[in-house]
This record gives sequence, structure tokens and C-alpha cells, in this order.
Amino acid sequence: MTKRQHALQQTARPQQRRPPAPPAGDLPVRNFSLGEILSRLQPILRPFRFQMIWVVACIVLVSVAVAAMPLFTKYVIDVAIPQRSLKLAAGAMGIFVLVQFTRMLLWYIAQLRVLWIKEKVLFELRTVVFAHLQQLGLRFHGQYAPSFLYDRIFNQSLNGTAGFLMVFFQQVMVYLPGMLFSLGFCLYLSRSMTLVIVVGAVGYVVAARLMSPRIYHKTKAWMDVSNEIARDITDKLRGTKTIQSFAMEERIQEEFEDRLWPMQLKCMDGQIEAMRLSFVTEGLNYLITAAVLIVGVYAILQWHLAVGTLVAFVAYEAMLVSMVQALVNSYGQFMTMRVGFDQLYTVLETRSTVKENPEAKLPAPLRGTLAFEKVTFGYEQKPILHEMSFSVPFGQTVALVGRSGSGKTTVANLLMRFFDPEQGRITLDGVAVRELPLRPYRALFGVVHQDPFLFNETIEANLRYVNPAASEEDLWEVLTRAQAADFVRQLPDGLQYQVGEGGGRLSGGQRQRLAIARCLLNDPRFLILDEATSALDSETEAAVHHAFEELFAGRTVFIIAHRLGTIRRANRVLVLDEGRLVEEGNYESLLAQDGVFRRLHTIATSGSLTGGRKREAGFA
Repeated sequence: MTKRQHALQQTARPQQRRPPAPPAGDLPVRNFSLGEILSRLQPILRPFRFQMIWVVACIVLVSVAVAAMPLFTKYVIDVAIPQRSLKLAAGAMGIFVLVQFTRMLLWYIAQLRVLWIKEKVLFELRTVVFAHLQQLGLRFHGQYAPSFLYDRIFNQSLNGTAGFLMVFFQQVMVYLPGMLFSLGFCLYLSRSMTLVIVVGAVGYVVAARLMSPRIYHKTKAWMDVSNEIARDITDKLRGTKTIQSFAMEERIQEEFEDRLWPMQLKCMDGQIEAMRLSFVTEGLNYLITAAVLIVGVYAILQWHLAVGTLVAFVAYEAMLVSMVQALVNSYGQFMTMRVGFDQLYTVLETRSTVKENPEAKLPAPLRGTLAFEKVTFGYEQKPILHEMSFSVPFGQTVALVGRSGSGKTTVANLLMRFFDPEQGRITLDGVAVRELPLRPYRALFGVVHQDPFLFNETIEANLRYVNPAASEEDLWEVLTRAQAADFVRQLPDGLQYQVGEGGGRLSGGQRQRLAIARCLLNDPRFLILDEATSALDSETEAAVHHAFEELFAGRTVFIIAHRLGTIRRANRVLVLDEGRLVEEGNYESLLAQDGVFRRLHTIATSGSLTGGRKREAGFA
């Protein structure tokens, strides 16, 4: 039992609470004006303009039918009853039923089309957002967790936009013309009582203008805290094994409750503001009803107003008040939707730090010489590489060696152009890679990471992502070369085995062998191995290295090396230290020197040092 659960069983007492941690990595949101919102929605809605015109026409006819309803009551009271004519009453009601059934049919047709338009707009928005997120660089994705982006964009923002579209067509487009037609009929019946209704409607609008901004800001504050809580829940659930290993359940539960309650309070603040607006509009409703009845009774007594006209006016008053109230509520919903819209288009207008030239072309013929020319780079103003220069002709196998944090993985990230240098340049055959087409350039590379990622798909699907045209024989060939065929055959469904989220249903060694097979299937010109054999046992590692010898032929290979056996296979070793290239040569020549590589080698081969010291030296 947690301390909080224990306290709930005791007599309620004031309790000191830790303030919640401030949000980390939150998305800075820009507030868009109404004009900016409409201008950004216009390209998405333009393809549906003719269908929307048809929908609006149907809805206008529906509004006319709704606005005409009280006139039938007036006719029965003022004409049919005084003449004691059941025929007139039945005729009027027959026309009433025909009009209303026609209205229902038009409403059904219009809403079917509205539903279709909403889903098409959502489809367009989802595809645009997903494509844009894929184009944003690792600097953006390193700042915001996938769960955060999904909840903030695909869940809240897009669902809010879809909800507003439905409210707009189901309420605004019905009630706005309906209100105008109803006011026209009211003016025809009695100007004095119409004035009472108009004054009340103005009160509604004023209340909405005064209170909706507060609803917007409080809703935004609630959504911000809610996003932070969602990220925290996802993070803690992913760390369940660590939490249970260190018996941290109670502390994690208390921290969660400390952060959850402020979110509940902010949610309640937003709901209270909405309730206040509802109370104000409901009070105005009662005042308008009372005023209409008083003026109507006076008109009957003094101006000989027909009773049916008063009954019709009371119906119009109730109808107009409900319409205005719905429009006011729609405005409040629009203010809430703006929070999601601001989030959505803040992301859509974020540009990748890696710029692409759409007219660029790869060098032809492609020789394949890669070079760093005085490259300087850092993460978040923290310098990593300092004026690094080297050139790698095509076909070399280069090992990158250095202490942990020396910049080995950063070199690989820059080669793949996940980031661009702050100073200097990286070239391919003498042409700066900034000036090359981004995706064709990246397609020249194959990568096997130290902790490879597999999609939550089948083994076959994971392999085919890099080569959709590959045959099943091609798949088994690369699996065999990567020493993965045997364990794949032993799985329940073979190639159709679902690997789980991130490949979680497979061991680390199995994931790496599948990643190697995926790279073999891609058949790249340049290969980057971020210690691709670190999770393999010695026997399998030897077999995979044999496969690598075939893979290395005719390719440039960069190896981020943590094992001495891997370094020995390279014909060139680059030694990095504190972001600088301090030594280069082959394994034997560097070992003969009294330099950084020799000291790192001594650490790696010393049996008296811990694994932590070896990892710090860049070896495991």
C-alpha cells in the first residue's frame, strides 16, 4: 500500500505535496489567427468545394423547413380552429408532415456526404502529417518521443479537427441559416417581440466573446499537462522491468499521483469555465422567454395580436435561443479545437534542419570517394567533432576507434546526413553532400546498428521494406549468409513470424542477424556497421564475419568497432579522441606507436580491468 492510499484510510488532514515536475521536451506551440486557420484549411477543403456546396444547399432547405414549423401551429390556431374546420387542420398537418419528411431525407443525404468529407479530410491530414514527420530530421525526433507526437498530433489535434468539422456542418450550417430564416418570420409577425429576441441574442454573443478565450487558455493548459502525463505513463510502462528490479513501485506510484492531481485540477478548471458559459446562456434563455411572454400578452390585450401569433413567437423564441446557444457552444468548441489546430500546424510548419535540393543529382559516374573536410559539429550547443578531416577511397574498410563519447557514432550520423556539419563539409567525389539529393544519397548506404530496430511486422515484411521486389529465395539466401536461416526455420511461422514491437519477441543476437540480412538484401555501395556483432556469441560471430568478407567486397565499409577482432579485419583504423582525429593507420602500425590506440588496446586486453573501464575505452 502506498503512503497516499494509507492516508486515504485515515482522517482527512492537510498534506504537503511535492510540486509536479515541469514538462520536459514540450512542443512550443504557435497561436494561429482565424485568418491563418482558414488559409491553411482552404487547400485541404478545396477539392471538396462542389460537394460542400451541395451539402450547404441541402442544409439551407432543411433550415427553411425547421424555421417554418411554428407557422403551421399558428395557422391551425388562428385559421382552422376559429372556422371549426377539421379539413383545414388536417390539410395543414399533411403539408407539415410532407415538409418534415422531406427535411429528414435531405438531412440524411447531407450528413452522409459530410461524413464522407470528414473522413477524406482526416485521411489527407493524416497522410500529410505522417509524411512530414518522416521528413523531419533526427534533431526533431530526438527531442520529442514517438508517444508524445502520436498523442499530441494524431490523437488530440486530428480528432479535434474532425470533431469541429462535424459540429460545423451539423450545427453551424444548420442553425445559422435557420436563425436567419426564423428572424425573418419573426419580423413578419411582430417587430416589437423580435427586438426582444435580438437583444437576447446579442447577450449570448457578448457572453461567448468574453468567456471563450478563458476556455481556450484553460483547455490548452489542461491538454499540455495531459500530454506530459501520457508521456510519463508510457515511459514508466516501458520501464516496468527496471522498476520491479529495484522495487521502486511505491515511489513511482507516488510520483505519478503527485503529477496526476494537478492535471485533474486543470481539467476541472476548463470544465468550470464551460459550465459558467452554460449557466449564463441558460439564464439569458429564461429572461428572453419571460420578456417575450410579457410583450406578447400586452400585444394581445392592447393591439389585438392573434393568440396563434403569440404561440408561434414562443416557439420561435425557444428555437432561436436553442440555435444561438448551439452556435455559442460551437464557438467554444472551436476555441478548444484551436488548441489542437495550433499543435498540428506548428508541427507541419516545422522544417527539417537537413535541407534538400529537389533538383540535385548524384555524381555520374559515381566513383565513391567520401571525405570529411574540417568538419565541426555538436548537439544542442555541445561540441562533439572539431575540424575533422579524412578521405576514404571507394573499397576501403575503415574502423572508427575511440573512447566512449569521442564521436564515432556522430561520424556515422553525419555520413548518413542525419545531421549537417556546423562548419566544414562532407563530400562524395568532391561534391558536398548538402548539394546531393537526400534520399538517393542515403539509399547508397546500408546500416546495421548496435541495437537494431525491427518493425512490429513479420520477418518477411521487415526484410522486404528495403527490397520489395525480392523473391522468397532471395530472402532465404541473405538469411543464410547472415547465419539467421536456422533460427528462422525453427520459429513457429518461419518468415511469417511476428517479431513484436521493436523486435521484442526475438533475442538481441537474433535481431542483429536479421538486421544484417536486411542490409545484405539492400546491396548498398557503402556499409556502416555500428558493432553489428556485439550481441552474437563467439561461434556465430565467426560465421557472420565470414559472411561479412563477402559483403565487404566491392564496398566501402565503416565499422564503429568495440571488439579487437573487428578492428583487425579493417585495412585502415581512424582513432578519435575528444572529437578529433588523432591517429590513423592499420592495426599493426598503430599498435607499434606509443599513442592513444595503444593505450586503448592495453585497456581492452587487460584482464584486471572491469567491463566498465573497457566500455569507457571504446571496447567491450
